[in-house]
Amino acid sequence: MVVLATGYTTALALVYRTTGFTPSGAVERYRGSDAATVAPDAPMQFPKPFVEMLQTTHTHILMMGTIFVVTGTCLLLCDWPTDRWKRFLIAEPFAAIIVSFGAIWLMRYADPRFALLLFASSAAMAVTFYAQVIIVLRALRRAGVARQTAQGGESAREPRR
Repeated sequence: MVVLATGYTTALALVYRTTGFTPSGAVERYRGSDAATVAPDAPMQFPKPFVEMLQTTHTHILMMGTIFVVTGTCLLLCDWPTDRWKRFLIAEPFAAIIVSFGAIWLMRYADPRFALLLFASSAAMAVTFYAQVIIVLRALRRAGVARQTAQGGESAREPRR
């Protein structure tokens, strides 16, 4: 879980670096820069070609789906939260993946205002991911403490000979 959280956080750092976490930054990243508004020292962004859009969508949907299968399975094995919350926390990221990538395509080819939908769905996905991680790590910590207590604590045991 820690490795997945590190990878996800690194991905968010990349998104911040490339878009500034702003809708206008996302629009510029996918639709290209407006030559009239680019600062003289800033690099020019060009519209993402169709093939690059396909490649980005393909790799991200497969990998993010895999990550959420792993975190969702781990969450499913936890005692807490309730089943209703588990269902929501497991299903939400899959819906957010589809909405986010749909918004990217719509933002690129239809209307730049879809950047708002992209940021809303991506933010919901990130919150859900970190909630899953925290819940699973909390459950693992509790299981470790419970096992240690059941064994009389590590410090209370006789050393092995």
